[in-house]
Amino acid sequence: MRYVSQMLRRSCSLLIAAFFWVSPATAQRLQGYQETAVRIDRARSVDRWPEAIRDSLVPPRWLAGSDRLVFWDAIGATAGTWVLVDAVQGTRTPVIEPSALRAQLATLTGRDAALPMQMPFVLAPGDRGLLFRLGPDRFRIDFDDTAVRRVADDSIDTHLLNRGMPSPQGDRVAVQQGDSFAVFDAAGQKLVTRSGEPDLTWTLPEQPWSPDGRLAVWRVDQRAVHHIPIVDYSNATERVTMVAYAKVGTPIAKAELHILDPISGALTLVPLPHEEGYRWLAGWREDSTALVLHLARDGKRLDLLAIAQDGRVRRLLREERPKTKVADLNFATDGWRAQVVPLPGGEFLWMSERDGWRHVQRYDKDGRFQRQITRGAFPVLRVDRVASDGSLIVTASADPAAPYDERIYRTGRDGGTLRPIATEPGVHTANLSRNGLYLVDSWSSWTSARVRELRRLDGTIAMRLTTADATAVQAAGHTPPEPITVLAADGITVLHGALYRPFGFDPALRYPVIAYIYGGPFGTVVTRNFTGSSMTRSAETLAAAGFVVVAIDVRGSAGRSKAFGDATYGRIGQSEVADYVGGLRQLGAQRRWMDLGRVGIHGHSWGGYFAIRGMLTAPDMFKAGYAGAPGALDEDALVNEPDMGLLRDNRLGYAAGSNLALADRLTGPLRIMHGTADVSAPVSSSMRLIDAFIHANKSVELLAIPGVGHNPEGAVSDYYRDDVVRFFIRTLGSSKAAASAPKSTISVDERTTD
Repeated sequence: MRYVSQMLRRSCSLLIAAFFWVSPATAQRLQGYQETAVRIDRARSVDRWPEAIRDSLVPPRWLAGSDRLVFWDAIGATAGTWVLVDAVQGTRTPVIEPSALRAQLATLTGRDAALPMQMPFVLAPGDRGLLFRLGPDRFRIDFDDTAVRRVADDSIDTHLLNRGMPSPQGDRVAVQQGDSFAVFDAAGQKLVTRSGEPDLTWTLPEQPWSPDGRLAVWRVDQRAVHHIPIVDYSNATERVTMVAYAKVGTPIAKAELHILDPISGALTLVPLPHEEGYRWLAGWREDSTALVLHLARDGKRLDLLAIAQDGRVRRLLREERPKTKVADLNFATDGWRAQVVPLPGGEFLWMSERDGWRHVQRYDKDGRFQRQITRGAFPVLRVDRVASDGSLIVTASADPAAPYDERIYRTGRDGGTLRPIATEPGVHTANLSRNGLYLVDSWSSWTSARVRELRRLDGTIAMRLTTADATAVQAAGHTPPEPITVLAADGITVLHGALYRPFGFDPALRYPVIAYIYGGPFGTVVTRNFTGSSMTRSAETLAAAGFVVVAIDVRGSAGRSKAFGDATYGRIGQSEVADYVGGLRQLGAQRRWMDLGRVGIHGHSWGGYFAIRGMLTAPDMFKAGYAGAPGALDEDALVNEPDMGLLRDNRLGYAAGSNLALADRLTGPLRIMHGTADVSAPVSSSMRLIDAFIHANKSVELLAIPGVGHNPEGAVSDYYRDDVVRFFIRTLGSSKAAASAPKSTISVDERTTD
């Protein structure tokens, strides 16, 4: 009996051991799951680190006719209220005490007013006070009275809070209302309205009012423009919305300019030239002459037109580049705002790259060239203001050692040496007083969180307004990227970028590398401020997940000389990847901890196109690629045509830059993310590419996100980021001891642990 009992206990022990026994392969797989989860968590925390910065984000506003400004103090000594600053006296006074603000709002709303950290505001008519929202409620505080008052629903204050634009006389306000617009008087009563319709809309420009009180408005006609289908998949009965999207070689929108007399309500059509292209109202002269910019469809010609009060149109200036471009999408999205600056007496300043760099030129009232004001082997980004003494305050990238830094300078009306106002390393933005005697300098760098300083024009600091608190970020171990320089594939051109080291970096190990690429001719992949951009944060999250990440601003990108930007004109897709490959090899030769046998490539938008391009044209370097929302050269007309020329004039260039014809070259794992509601780079471009891979018998992975546009947000953005990290963990693996570093991609078993 005892023997039987012993045998039973032994059998049970063996069964229990067998039940809990885990094979080495399974244990390794479980460990891989755990490691992936840890790396994803680190990436999530780094992606959110800008949220840990405590800062006053609401832009300050200068008051008219004085050297006073008002700003919202989020974290300073007067946190929780607005502060009125007198630049001349050097004083700062709360508009209302924080406790009084909260108490009055609690009384008015009947609930405890827990104020948000940031309180955006607009100035009341005549700059006599400020207007703000708290939840659904609207309020006003005058600077000479600390009483908080509700704003009536039908008042002019309400229209200003609804992004209304007041006339110079302060007696009218124009409001964009969807496809329509309306004009209200000082009492809030509607004077004029014009209704638009889908694809035939009324659009107010940024400076709609002339000095004499007339209103300019655009009539935008997209009825002949190609439309793409956006499918709503949220329920079983799909709904399709057709969205205007001008593709390469197809009709683009037409914009007519009308001038409204708000007294009579009469609209007058301005007889602008009937030329295909893009138009902007750039500003007004003192005599109420309107200045209009017209960019030809192919980007090769830029006209400045003057529209007199009687409606006559005259061309003041034409800048032309028959072999390349004058402007492209950079101009259309933001650059047009800095193109022309009206001067007293009718003269104007004009930005031009005629000498090979972007500089300031002055013209007389009839468009005759007078002189070039700034000179040098650097670009001037914009004229921030003309000071009361006639000198110019400009933002320029004038340090050859830091060609992407943006710093503030002053120069004479007739030119001369740039005198520094704010030249600390990093990115500076100037906000000048109405009379141009003081400015708010908002700046940060890779190593310094943002500060706002009130400066005089000699560069001296009158006072510091706000200082961002980044201690939580620094305590979490945030480290700035390493600035890098490499030679482009031509062996001559110096390229700048950033290298992000992996979490827990150990130079004795070998790390997989990810090339984070943008590559397009718009903007740069690397920003030089503290919080960076969505692209630099993506690079940082991948470094937090254990990868070495390299980002390079390649030839053809923005921010340098005319020749640098024109390097890829008409031949996008033919040199950018080679610049990355050469740069990676140069960096890897100096850094043994970069495992160039395990290199991936990732980017979004243009970067998505180039991630695919890298996998197809440089498979010896790039072993895995993840493309987010990739576009194509035959998609958006404004995105492509100014940098490629018209399709009929450059069919070979378009064909050479197409990824479709190279689908049979794919050898490594490639994953594509695309939102089905993308109206910047339609999902059809990915569908055509996947079809090409199918016909080439190549495997490709697709993550289609229903209802999401070009840039995923919120929880979908988190999902996208995690998916990118999982993909590269699966395909590139982890750090390895230097002695065992492989020369090729990791094994199949390792790549399947996700």
